[in-house]
Amino acid sequence: MRKLEEQAYEVFLPMLTRWEKKKDGWAKKQQVMFPRYGFVRCGRPEQSIGPIRSTPGVTGLVSFGSIPATLDEATLEAIRLLAEHQARGQEEEVFPFQTGDSVEISDGPLRGLSGIVSTVATERVTVLLSLLGREKPVAIPTAHLTLT
Repeated sequence: MRKLEEQAYEVFLPMLTRWEKKKDGWAKKQQVMFPRYGFVRCGRPEQSIGPIRSTPGVTGLVSFGSIPATLDEATLEAIRLLAEHQARGQEEEVFPFQTGDSVEISDGPLRGLSGIVSTVATERVTVLLSLLGREKPVAIPTAHLTLT
């Protein structure tokens, strides 16, 4: 994308922030909203799209026959707003788990069970599990949980 910007093209690569499970817990990770795709627009009216095809890292343009695909400004703005809204929401989240989330236990003696998060703390999350036909709150280390 940087190479396109150096050629004076306007470039937009929408990103998402996701929680990723690591060996020692959870961490936020940036990922591309549309893997292998970005949005590009000529920076000036007389600029050709020809050089885009030969830019390192670009494999091609999305086209319909020989006509490059276009996206109207309203759709592009909706994608931009969606990415910004998601990023703001993730900035506010301190933990990957929120009250009401569905989770699965991926490690430990209760592995394979699913439940609903009822409270969140730094090291442990209290999950409501259905055990022996009754809902029971169980404190589980965050490293042992996966969002479902």
